[in-house]
Amino acid sequence: MSSTLSRARRLIAVLLLLVLAPAAQPKFTAPMSASLDAASQSREGRAAKGTPEQMIVAAIDAIRAGRMRDARATVDALLVREPDYRLAHLLSADLYAMHNGPLRTVGGAASGPADLLEGLRHEAMARVQASRNPPPADALPANLLILAPKQHHAVVVETDTSRVYLFSNDQGVPRRIADFYTTIGKLGVDKYKEGDQRTPLGVYFVTSEMPRAQLDAMLGKKADLYGIGAWPISYPNELDIQQGRTGHGIWLHGVPYDTYARSPWSSNGCVALGNEDMHLLSSSLQVGITPVVIVRKINWLPRDAWQQQRQAALAMVDRGQAGALPEDLSVLAGDIAAEQRVATFDDAQAGGVRRQYWQRTGNDWQVVWDGPAKSG
Repeated sequence: MSSTLSRARRLIAVLLLLVLAPAAQPKFTAPMSASLDAASQSREGRAAKGTPEQMIVAAIDAIRAGRMRDARATVDALLVREPDYRLAHLLSADLYAMHNGPLRTVGGAASGPADLLEGLRHEAMARVQASRNPPPADALPANLLILAPKQHHAVVVETDTSRVYLFSNDQGVPRRIADFYTTIGKLGVDKYKEGDQRTPLGVYFVTSEMPRAQLDAMLGKKADLYGIGAWPISYPNELDIQQGRTGHGIWLHGVPYDTYARSPWSSNGCVALGNEDMHLLSSSLQVGITPVVIVRKINWLPRDAWQQQRQAALAMVDRGQAGALPEDLSVLAGDIAAEQRVATFDDAQAGGVRRQYWQRTGNDWQVVWDGPAKSG
């Protein structure tokens, strides 16, 4: 009888752990067999391999499937590899606590600041959801319709899912080559004024690079917040200024060296990545050239639909230039709901770079700002 009760308690604990979000909840077969549990307890655990993110998701999957020794082995291996990974420490504590009873949520056994624990739960959810719902393999982002030849890469930040996507310019077609977990502003998105702790939405460009040594000289101990370094972007852009938006210092940057990752909403408006991810991303950034498009959700399109929108964008710019398609043209789009496109091109007559912000009005597109480009 005691053996049966022990197995039942373990099964209840598995069922109650990690209630993250409806879309991410496990689908268990009922009932979960005792023989499966016994089998998992009769061998050493197997640690999952891959990136730290793949390992943390594998550990969560193992807990949900009742493979507790696999979960323990994976978390232990991950902490050897990344000893400052707070979410992995939290899962480790949960695994120990489950020997004594069920837990209803990630961090159910932990004590500490409520906002810190809630942030780690959101991080777990964001990482799991990204693993469960990757973009369609053959889809292209409507946010990147035309890339100029000089733009070797483009970055799109999707704030709703806490992801940064890196695309290469494959003869004008954006090809997704990597994506990373990220942190945005404490109070969300759509920055409007200085100090509102929001991340801006729109089309921006990398304007400079600030290595860690430069930040140390500028900021002293405060430089630690930015980890390996920072890459400022062009907020406020030309349209932001026209709309009266204020603020400055919106950067892509790393995290403190003693922190593997920050929670999804914990910056003052910047886009922060883990240092290893920021290092990988930074190798593709061209100062003054690389676009950084920040949106709530990426509009993924089948290739045929993307080609149609690309042709429509070419026709839009062509009409605006009286039939003379400009050189080094890029056409990018922010949040699709805003119905805006941003065209940047060489202006031979002015001897510089020109930018136009287009707004859909009814079935037509109209220019709402036109002038010299600040960057990009």
